[in-house]
Formats: sequence, C-alpha cells, structure tokens
Amino acid sequence: MCTSNVLRITFLIETMIFSTVYFALHALDLSITLVLVGELLPNTDVASPIFLPHGLSVLVVWLYGLKSIPLLLLSAIWMQSWLSDSIGFGSISGHNPLLSLVAIPLVFIAARKLGLRVTSAVTGFNWGHIMISGFVAGAFCAYLTSLMNGHSLEHFASLALGAIVGQIVFFALLLLGYRLLRLSPRPIFTSAKTDPA
Repeated sequence: MCTSNVLRITFLIETMIFSTVYFALHALDLSITLVLVGELLPNTDVASPIFLPHGLSVLVVWLYGLKSIPLLLLSAIWMQSWLSDSIGFGSISGHNPLLSLVAIPLVFIAARKLGLRVTSAVTGFNWGHIMISGFVAGAFCAYLTSLMNGHSLEHFASLALGAIVGQIVFFALLLLGYRLLRLSPRPIFTSAKTDPA
C-alpha cells in the first residue's frame, strides 16, 4: 500500500474518532445545559456553563495545528446546521462551532508568534501556555459570537466562562483517564508475553 493511501486512511480514521467524540461532547453539553440553565435559570441570557467541545477543539488544534480544520470540519458543519433546526440547540448552547474552528487555530498561531510554546513538536511545549491560549481562544470566540448575534455582556461572559470551564474539565478528564491507564495493573495496549521455553 502506498504512502498516500495510508495517509488518507489515517486521516479518515482520525476524522471519525474526533467527530464521534465531538458529537458525544455536544450531546453531553446539551444535557448539562438543559438541566443547569433550562431548569435553574430559565429567564436569563446565559449560555452553556460547561462547553466541553471547546476543550476537544483546543486539544486537536494543539496536536494538528491548521490541519485541525479539516479534521473537525464535518462535525462542525453538522453541529452548525443543528443550531438552526427546530430543536433550538443554538438558543440553548449559544456557541458557534464553525467560528471556533477557525478562531482557535488563529489564536494558537498568534501565541506561537508571541513566543509561547504551544506546538506539539519535539522541541517541547508548555501546558500553561497551551491552557492560556485555549482560554484566550474561548474568550475570542465568545466575543465574536456575541458581536455577530448582538447579545448582551452577560451572554458574552457566560459564553467565555463556559468555554474556559469546559476546557478545564475536558483536560482534567483527559488527565484522569491517562493516570488511570498508567496505574492499571496490566498494560492495556500491549500483547501478553509468552514464555519461549
């Protein structure tokens, strides 16, 4: 099999994995938002309090850079079309997936130009820089979304806070899963050793 076919297959597999996780996080976000905002704060201009897909987007942008755009494009288009359907997800969540798809890589490029270590290259990276860049990207996306839709300052603050909290929770869950894998008594991804004798 030639290298280009392997790269295409790898790209399709990565796209399917990230899209599936993206959809699952949006569904979880919708259920959290319906409970927290719909029940507790029904008459306010508050968006999603824990927007987990932002954390996934930051992770994918950190790993792939501008290549993250085609990886998440199909799921963002589908989520954007879901925003305008009869379910009213857009009025519940308030976030704009297509906007964040472009804005987050731009913030990471700007962070790199400012000297922050936000690449996943061999030269090293700094988790603090990555998290801060993700926070800035979340606030930037919230600002652009509020500006485009003409929402209040309260809505902007809730969008930005939801993206930041979602990123923190997503990376905390990722770290917890990694720790649990490391602490498991048997390695999960290795084959069992056989005795040659």
